[in-house]
Amino acid sequence: MQEPDLLHLLPEKRYSSFRITGQQVRKRAGIAGRKIWMSKETTPASAGTPDPVTDMDVAALDRKIWWRIIPFALALYVVSILDRVNIGYAALTMNADLGIDPFLFGAVSGIFFVSYIIFEVPSNQYLARTGARVWLFRIMASWGVIAVLMALVTSPLELGILRFLLGAAEAGFAPGLVLYLSFWFRKEVLAKALAVFFMAIPLAMLIASPVSAVILSHVAWFGMAGWRWLFVLEGLPAIILGCAILVCLPDLPEKAVWLTGAERSWLAPLLEGKRVHDETGTKIPLRGLVALPGVGLLCAASFLVGLFLTGLLFWIPQIVASSGLSGSIEQTGLFVMMPYALSVIVMYAWSRHSDRTGDRRLHVAVPLFLAAVFLVALALPHGGAGPGFLILSCAIAACYAAYAPFFALTLDLFPPALRASGTALVNTIASVGALAGPLVFGLAGGRLTGTLPLVLFLLLGAALIACAILLAKNGKTGTRGLKVNN
Repeated sequence: MQEPDLLHLLPEKRYSSFRITGQQVRKRAGIAGRKIWMSKETTPASAGTPDPVTDMDVAALDRKIWWRIIPFALALYVVSILDRVNIGYAALTMNADLGIDPFLFGAVSGIFFVSYIIFEVPSNQYLARTGARVWLFRIMASWGVIAVLMALVTSPLELGILRFLLGAAEAGFAPGLVLYLSFWFRKEVLAKALAVFFMAIPLAMLIASPVSAVILSHVAWFGMAGWRWLFVLEGLPAIILGCAILVCLPDLPEKAVWLTGAERSWLAPLLEGKRVHDETGTKIPLRGLVALPGVGLLCAASFLVGLFLTGLLFWIPQIVASSGLSGSIEQTGLFVMMPYALSVIVMYAWSRHSDRTGDRRLHVAVPLFLAAVFLVALALPHGGAGPGFLILSCAIAACYAAYAPFFALTLDLFPPALRASGTALVNTIASVGALAGPLVFGLAGGRLTGTLPLVLFLLLGAALIACAILLAKNGKTGTRGLKVNN
């Protein structure tokens, strides 16, 4: 069906300089409640043809921004995850050297998130007000130095102190980059951009598995243990890339010299980066944040996903090693790669589907529900370590599939003045879950079998099912709550 010609309802000066999407036409023409069906052939952004109003090649502009921003942002986040979780691989030999038992390892791993939680919202608030480029440089350079210093620890206490400082240095990095991407990508392509960005988490695990295994097994230069070299060799890239941020990442499209004046003018009304910068206050607006409908539910979902996925980031090498699936460090690395390779594929495909349909909430609810089903199945008799690891891999991939639509939904929930602090708040609650995750898995002994793991998976599965159902139901009510385009 052809799109109704509604442009004559709008003043000439309002649409002569930028492309009007179907949603904007409906809103400004006063008929927001009526659905307008648009075929891909008649939508310039989808077809890759120039915008008939401005002669702007939207697809070419999207590609230009994509290749300038996404690969570098992906590399930054991969290094971030590597430096956050490499302690899980180091533990394969480090724990014996430093006398660290499972519970103490969970505490040392999780203390990273204590400082991360304390400083995350203020960090994102500061980034929004002062600009992303300089603040992201500060974050990466400082955590890179601390990551390298972890190679010098001689006791669990020293390791715990440096992990605490690492969390303080890195606080605000992930939500800051999420916010930064929303300054550059329109809503029609935001979920795909976020998905590729969040692929850094499983990609980091794909990289960390073989690289860390090789370092632990074969690198002992100058008589220093392999786990110490692991911290050095995976910490240095953070310092190098942090310095590169100053050259490679403009704060906003308005400051990008590689965009033409026409491209910057076209993008300006469609993005809200400058509004976020101008409207973000000096104080954290906690009252305004908690008053928004839907915030509590998003925080609950982020807590559960953070607990499950981050707990596994630290424990999965030891889970594989203790299950009997592998007989060497190299084999452990190969097994750990499997669920994260699956996650990369599922994340990208699911986020593209979210962008094509315009739906966010169901694209969060459905994978969370599937992850819960797999977790419940893991708590039931499943036939040994092999089938159990396969079920766990499916649960991991399902949770990661929800990542990009979840943060697109989060960005849509908060108005520009609250977006920096709101995105950081939701991610902070995920970090609370991430703090609990290593401790909970440590109490369960870092295994897939036994009474405590069974109870953990049952409770986590039940909670995720409840969140998925509430997300699906609440999307039918409210405006700036959980309802987004369907």
